[in-house]
Amino acid sequence: MLEVLEYNQDTNEIIELPINEMNFHRVKWLNCVNPTKDELDLINKFTGISYDDLERGLDEDERPGIAELENFSMVVFTSPFKKKKEIIAVSFSMMISQNLFITIQKKEVQGVKKVLDYSSLSKQFSKGTSYLLYHVLERVMDNYFEVLDNVEKDINIIEQNVFHSPSKKDAMQIFNLKKTLIYFHKSLAANREVLLNINDDLSTNVDVSLSKKFRYIYEDIVQIIDMVATYRDILTSTLDIYLTNVSNNLNNIMKKMTAFATIILVPTMITGLYGMNFKHMPEIAWQYGYLFAWILIIAWMIGLWIYFKKKDWI
Repeated sequence: MLEVLEYNQDTNEIIELPINEMNFHRVKWLNCVNPTKDELDLINKFTGISYDDLERGLDEDERPGIAELENFSMVVFTSPFKKKKEIIAVSFSMMISQNLFITIQKKEVQGVKKVLDYSSLSKQFSKGTSYLLYHVLERVMDNYFEVLDNVEKDINIIEQNVFHSPSKKDAMQIFNLKKTLIYFHKSLAANREVLLNINDDLSTNVDVSLSKKFRYIYEDIVQIIDMVATYRDILTSTLDIYLTNVSNNLNNIMKKMTAFATIILVPTMITGLYGMNFKHMPEIAWQYGYLFAWILIIAWMIGLWIYFKKKDWI
């Protein structure tokens, strides 16, 4: 998908037009999601960006950073992406010049989509391409916050389950969440370097007057990194509690099995004793021998049951 939005300063309107009708004296946003080869040919033809740089921009595993192209500054950033039930971080690219802002995504980035759906997008365009870059990065970081809010809710649910009725499902959720947080930590650390480079004025096409706003995004990243580290520690502790509870449950089961086996052992011993074929066994000839055996068995079983109940083994 390829779309071009152009801002008309005279009418304060944004119009969508074909790439070959772009007015290079106006602020424009060229957004492409999983572009075809023909669309890449058009971008190459009308912007002069090489195929190598375009393919690099489409690489979801590209490390975040800033690169200076011939007429553009290329900013690679990572964003959360939901892949089935797993949340990962994928890279996307933004290329910026004085009047042209380009976003290249292999998969649609929610932060970019939110900016495009913004009701007062003309206000963002009127402030230039650097402000569009800032606005996209800000929305991407908002997406990280939203994902981590959901992670926190999942952690609270897992904690309740682990304390009351731990299961293998809880352990799998813990491992999946930890994997997500590991991906996030790695991506956020690289995103932080991008903001540092922007704040250090290492990008020639980014307006230095917006450095204060980019500093706010940098502080958001630092906050999110702290949150990720905190959640990882909580999950590690939760996993320890899960393993402890599983071990305790196993011990309780073994206690109950031992208690029941001991209770059953006594009548088995008694019946085994009187089942032996010895000639001289006084109880065999006794009129109340059968009743005596039952009373002995029942008394022992009740006594052991009371004992194990007090020990909380049953």
